[in-house]
Amino acid sequence: MSPRTILQTDGLIHDAPSLVDLDGDGELEILVAAEALYALRPDGRWLPGFPFYARAAFASSPAAGDLNGDGRPELIIGCDDDHVYALDAQGRVLPGWPRRTGGDVYGRPTLADLDGDGHLEVIIGSDDGRVYAWRADGTSLSGWPRETGGFVSASPVVADLDRDGEPEVVVGSWGGFVYVWKRDGSFLPGWPQPTGYFVWSTPVVEDLDGDGHPEVVAVSDQVFLWRWNGTRFLGWPQPLRSFAVASALLTDLDEEGRKEIIVAADRLYGWRLDGTPLPGFPVDLRTFLWAKPEIVDLNGDGQRELLMGGWDGMLYVLQRDGALLGAFPIGAPIFAAPAIHQGKGSPEILIGAWDGRLYRLTLDDLQPMLMGSTARPWVPWPWARLQGPLILPADTPVFVVVDDACASRGILFYQREEDPIAHPIPLVIHDGWPVGLLPPFPAGSRGTLWATRKPEWDPIGKPVEFRANAHGSALWRRWRRRIRRRWPWIWR
Repeated sequence: MSPRTILQTDGLIHDAPSLVDLDGDGELEILVAAEALYALRPDGRWLPGFPFYARAAFASSPAAGDLNGDGRPELIIGCDDDHVYALDAQGRVLPGWPRRTGGDVYGRPTLADLDGDGHLEVIIGSDDGRVYAWRADGTSLSGWPRETGGFVSASPVVADLDRDGEPEVVVGSWGGFVYVWKRDGSFLPGWPQPTGYFVWSTPVVEDLDGDGHPEVVAVSDQVFLWRWNGTRFLGWPQPLRSFAVASALLTDLDEEGRKEIIVAADRLYGWRLDGTPLPGFPVDLRTFLWAKPEIVDLNGDGQRELLMGGWDGMLYVLQRDGALLGAFPIGAPIFAAPAIHQGKGSPEILIGAWDGRLYRLTLDDLQPMLMGSTARPWVPWPWARLQGPLILPADTPVFVVVDDACASRGILFYQREEDPIAHPIPLVIHDGWPVGLLPPFPAGSRGTLWATRKPEWDPIGKPVEFRANAHGSALWRRWRRRIRRRWPWIWR
């Protein structure tokens, strides 16, 4: 059985959809970010004013909140055009927006009242290495932005770590640190803390040991657990075989009254608070897991299952002991976490894939999977080895396998002829291979690829020249994007 497509975009879906009641009718609309921001009613009809287009694609879904005090939710979303947009429920840009940063904006914004004035501020990171905080009218909050040592691809987390009644901002950076700032932009004592490698994932802040203070969990090529003041827990950090992008899932998986730490990477890992592995973990699914799993009782039997998608295009369901319950073929690499819509009946699963489609699955759709069908079909997607010269398809991400590379702190670099600097891509392990994910290049792009290791920066093989050539499917997608942007009613 094939999953049902409820939306076909002309881009790549990186993030789980947001579920927000935009029009006040009591039903949740579905917000999907790709080359545009889409807003759908539950029956699949588009909301007026959408899709919303910027000057580039959107990598993550929007945050929703009442920014201007009108009693209705507004949408805030970052874009690859270096801007952050604030929209009303009709897709119109609010006064004072968009706000410009110095780099791509990859993570979701966070909305919180930082200055205690009763109004929400927008907190977000950028690939320029800064973390920004803006008021609802787009003006900067005093003390912000703050600098880090690298890209900020994660979403900031706002929480009261020191229990003084005032919020702090927690975020990781590709510079290899996790930062905690007070609301005025000054550091909380004990922070930042080093990780030794890129931090792409969003930290998780929660009181795990019941002492009244929240802990901070951050993921890189290790999993770190700190107390509120930056001191480490005994038994941590825990190593991973691969760099990880997903945030940790904190849940009482074994139902013993205390939450465990679950992390998706080349495997699905699980630990108790003292750092001991959970029985049955790690689980090797022979694919890279980009996004964190969700946990839900799919069949109403009182037992919760773990649900996650892989680069191999499969949607996996695991029992709480790590046993594989089944796998459902989606048909394209999955980078987004599933979103669970708990309707009047059984839960529905919404998941986006890199074929640009948003899929909806019900328990009936999943029955073949839960009966043990785990065959993995071949997923057609461009792959290449780091051997040159390379001819790459234009406007399409490409998985590059780096032979003889240790994925632990291995980095693939690319530099186009027009780029002033090289761009790093951390290697991950997919099906046993060190792999780097190249972004889509326009037709005619030329440049160089090479791989190295941190911290020695030892080269892996020789540099490889590449160029991007146009092909039929890319040309069709490009023209379809132009038509849809000019005459969106054609697809409604």
